[in-house]
Amino acid sequence: MKHSRHGGPPHRGRHGHGHERGHGPEDGPPHHRGRGGPGRFFESAELRALILHFISDTPRHGYEIIKLIESLSAGAHVPSPGIVYPTLTMLEEMGLAVVTAEGTRKLYTITDGGKQELETHRATVDAILIRMQAAGDRHVSDRPAPILRAMENLKLVLRMRSAQLTPDQLNAVTDIIDSAAKQIERL
Repeated sequence: MKHSRHGGPPHRGRHGHGHERGHGPEDGPPHHRGRGGPGRFFESAELRALILHFISDTPRHGYEIIKLIESLSAGAHVPSPGIVYPTLTMLEEMGLAVVTAEGTRKLYTITDGGKQELETHRATVDAILIRMQAAGDRHVSDRPAPILRAMENLKLVLRMRSAQLTPDQLNAVTDIIDSAAKQIERL
């Protein structure tokens, strides 16, 4: 049996499906049926258009694009680097984006051809942004307010303290979080 990252069985969503984020097929995003198959939030052409949109206002790194999608969908979808980076490479090869090296990282900037391509697909991008917002709204509304508050408290304290933790403290915090996750899975 495959186990989750905290040692227990894989998470099962409301409908018993083992999907990431706990959404079943009838819930819509992030497993949009008819949009590239199960587990796919975007078709490749949609992702290309969305990335062009993101780099049209300011040059961005691949990681920033991943975080933007996660943020705009309120965590309902976090694209894989294995999808985003090849798409960025494709945009460069198509002449729709140019790359500037910043150390080991690549900064992507839209070209004039990319701007034209983006305008051609403006309605698609607008629809994707609406779909991401709706997925985020559903994703957040699926969580009771006290749980959201507790999760935000945990994130805040970890951000404030993580740089100050010794290796032993870091291991203890990891054990506490893993233990809590296991206990919640067993409810």
